[in-house]
This record gives sequence, structure tokens and C-alpha cells, in this order.
Amino acid sequence: MGIRIQSSEDDFRMLRKSGAYYVDKTDLIAEYLDQHFERAVLFARPRRFGKTLTMTMFRDFLDIRQNSREIFSGLRIMEHSDVVAEYMNQYPVIFLSLKEISGRTMENVLQKLRIEVSKVCEQHRYLMESPEVSQARKTQFDKLINQAASQDNTEQALDLIAQMLNAHFGKPAFVIIDEYDVPIAKAYGTEFYEQVRDMIEQILSYVCKTNSSVKAVILSGYLFTVKNSTYTGVNNIKPYTVLSPLYASCIGFTDENVQRLLMDAGIPESYDITAEWYDGYYFGRDRMYCPWDVLSFVQSKLDGSYSDKMGPESYWVNTSFTTQNLIHGFFGKTSEVNERFEELLAGKTIECVINEHVPYHEIHENGENLWSALLETGYLTKAIPEKMQIMPLRIPNREIQDVFRREVWQYFKTKVDNGFVSDLVSSLWAGEINKAEAVLCQILEATISFYHEYHEYSYHLILDGFFTGIGYRVQSERETGYGRSDLIVLDPGRNRSMILELKHVQAESEMNTALKEAASQIIQKKYESVLRYEGYTTRLKYAMAFYDKRARIRDSSFVG
Repeated sequence: MGIRIQSSEDDFRMLRKSGAYYVDKTDLIAEYLDQHFERAVLFARPRRFGKTLTMTMFRDFLDIRQNSREIFSGLRIMEHSDVVAEYMNQYPVIFLSLKEISGRTMENVLQKLRIEVSKVCEQHRYLMESPEVSQARKTQFDKLINQAASQDNTEQALDLIAQMLNAHFGKPAFVIIDEYDVPIAKAYGTEFYEQVRDMIEQILSYVCKTNSSVKAVILSGYLFTVKNSTYTGVNNIKPYTVLSPLYASCIGFTDENVQRLLMDAGIPESYDITAEWYDGYYFGRDRMYCPWDVLSFVQSKLDGSYSDKMGPESYWVNTSFTTQNLIHGFFGKTSEVNERFEELLAGKTIECVINEHVPYHEIHENGENLWSALLETGYLTKAIPEKMQIMPLRIPNREIQDVFRREVWQYFKTKVDNGFVSDLVSSLWAGEINKAEAVLCQILEATISFYHEYHEYSYHLILDGFFTGIGYRVQSERETGYGRSDLIVLDPGRNRSMILELKHVQAESEMNTALKEAASQIIQKKYESVLRYEGYTTRLKYAMAFYDKRARIRDSSFVG
């Protein structure tokens, strides 16, 4: 009997009751509660790494109103008998998700917060009948349920609920806040950003400061963006980021997890391509994969939606506001940022001083903050396991390369007439070399100011971005024949393919020689062989030479 994947389910109880495949991460419960307990902790991870599933796992294990033995049966946490006896379903829990808190105005944001707080209060409506809870607290609680509380009282809501739970059960509460920084990130760039940031910090401060009604606060988010807050309680939070060795493998898939998953799914032969596309992260000292990507990939294999011709998908693309607020803001910022970005896309590493605690409003202030934020949010990763003062960073895998390549298109399409790109692409497919050459020169004229200095990969990046952005499958530096081709453009639906070999020269007089060299390279290294094997009936082969704003194109038969 095969396994069943539910990649979109992020509620622990629902996932376990459904019988869907689950990679056991329950050791985290014992590691935190028994070995490394802190009164306020933040688990900071990129999106789609399982933060919400982790937070609901804590909720379902601790919640005094649940009986969770069935859903934890067979999982490793049950081997920790002391932890189970002391904590399992022994404490009141307040669970609040902030992932949907956003709006076009501050009032919109506040109203959505009121709605979410009201939902939390509804879950604990039984407190209105408790003889242990004072009438004054019940009166304020009733206002929260009916979304009639002031902003100050709404910000203090979790503290109030914790006091009521403590009075009712005689035990302090665990406060779990999922995606705590989403409202701050979504407000970034608006006139009310500071108000939202202040609101979230106030909420946290009430429960993170010394409070006899709160046993512990467990947060999830992208960044530790509230360090050095004016609210003293917030400064009590202990963050565990992607650089922290402790808990490094507790959120996300290890290589062992992935190999076991592929074996259980009956597709162990997919390991290499899974690793190429979705592996490559270092959290602490551990090599990690993004669970959302791996599960989505396996699901596509099992349900028959996977296309061998198209290959793996980039599941990260357009799945989060982070792309708009973070990635779009950096591209084209300065020549230094552009050139380092170019180095990353060429498969190289860049060295940076990392700031683990970057507020959203400071991300684009300088390059170091920018690269730090890209590291924390999963667009870059450490190139080495150990933490260094000056950290080498790289793009983790093929999927994130694809994300960045699409950003090249997003940037350049605002600077280049779309008609030029369409003419370039259609001319190349039609073999109209002179027209393609003229259009490419016009494109270079429009984009030349992007770079401080052109390198071969600058031209590579522009062409890659154009083809990727309009929907073609582009393979960069693919091993084929007896070498690695610069770019292979695939149009699987029509069985068309195009090999582009690029050369950059230091003088215009060298362009013809470079064209001959590129054309010979395509033939001699048999770059076409893999395309013939894969069934592409149209296989175009172009040599391209570049000098400054000038481009020349020839097909591969041009050798003398």
C-alpha cells in the first residue's frame, strides 16, 4: 500500500488523523521542554519549512483540554516518558496565528487582529462560566469576543486570557504565536509600518516579560526583527535562527528524512534530482531540504502530474509576500549588489558579515543587511557548516536559482520594450540571425547601465532571464556531451530546443574569433547529443559574441 502525501496540511492533529505521511519531528518537544527550556523562544525559519506544523504540534502535545495520546502514538516523543508525564495535556494553551494580519490601512490591520483575538477567546468561552475568574476580567473578555475592545486592550488580550486560564486551571499557560512577524513584513513600505511594528512588540511584551500566568512563549517567524525593542519583555526572547546549531534539524527535512521518504514512496531513483533541486541548505551544521518542495515533488510523482519533459517545478515561486517585499527591493539597487548577485547566479559564493537581527525597515539600508535577510529567509544559505564572522554565502539549489532568474526578467521587463524581447525570441526560433542580432544590440543599449562592468555572465544572465520570464525552460551550465553548455532553451510542447554558447571579449576586433570558438565548441563537445536523446526534433545552435553594447550571432555551421 502506497503512502499518501498532504503537502498543504499544516495542522498537526488534522495531518495525523488523516493518516497522511508524516516525518517525525517530535523530538523537538523533549529537546525544548526537558533539555533547553527557555521562557520565550523564537524558531525562525524560511517559509514552507513547516513552522506552523511545528507550532500546532506543540499546541496539541501541551493542551490540557485535549487527549493527544492517539495522534502521538508511535512517534519518538512517546519514548520520553518523563516529558510525557510532566507535560502531555497538562497545561492550558493559547494559540494565536498572525499570518493573515494585514491591510491597506492601520485600521484594517487592527480589525483583523481583533478578529483573530476573538477566535482565540471563542475557543476559551468556558472561562465566562468559571467561578475562579473575576467579573472584571470576564467583562473585558466579553469585549474581546465581540471585537469591541480598544486597541490597548486588544494588545493586552493574550495576557488577560493567560490570567484567566491560570485562575481557572491553577496552572500558567503556554502562549504559542505562529508567524509573529508576518504583519510587520506585510506592512513594510507603508506609512503605518511603525504602528504595526509597535503593536506587535506590545503584544509580545505583555506575555514575554516576567508573568506568573505564563509558563512559556513559543514563537515562529522569518526574522528576529524585534531585537532591542523599546519594550523590555521583547528583549527576553531567545532566537534560534538558521545559523543556530541547536534545533537545526528539528524544522525541515534532513537528507536521511528525504531518502526514507523516497524509499517509502517507491521512487528511490529520484534522490539525485530531488537533492539537486531542493537540497543545499545548511541550518546550523546540518544539511537540510525544504519540506514543502520535497513533498510537492513526491506528490506530483505519485499522482501522475509530474512531467519528465518539464522536469521539477519551482514550488516557491509566487507563494509568499516575501518575494515582493524582499527580493524585488534589492535587484538593481547598486552596482556592487548587482555584481555580487551575478556571481551567485554563476554558482560562486560571496562573503558577507551577517547580521542575524535585521528589522524589516533596515533590510535595504546596506548590502550586508540585504544578504543577511536573504540568508535568514532561505534565498541564500551558508556555503560551509560552521558559523564564521565573515560568512561565505551561495544559492542553495536549482529551485532558488530559478526564482532569482525569474527576478531578472521582472527587473529587465520594466526597462526593455516587451516587443524587443518578443522579436529577439521569435527571430532566433525562425533562424533570422541578422534581425536577432540587431534586436539584441537594442536590448543591450537599454540595459547597459545595470552593470558597473560587463562580464560574460552578465550577458548570460540577461538572456537566461528573458527566456525564463516568458515561460521557456532554461538549463544553465548543463552537463551535456563532453562539456557544459552555457544555455539550453527548451520548448517541450513543440519539441524545439536552442543551444546558446556565449563569449565575451575585450575588443570589438576579437568578436569574429570568439564566434568561431563558440561555434566549434558546440560541435566538438557534442552539446546537441542530449537533446537528440531527449527527442527534440528542432535543435538550433547559436554562437554569440559580446563586446560592451554590441552583440554578434552566428549559427554553429559558421567556422571560417
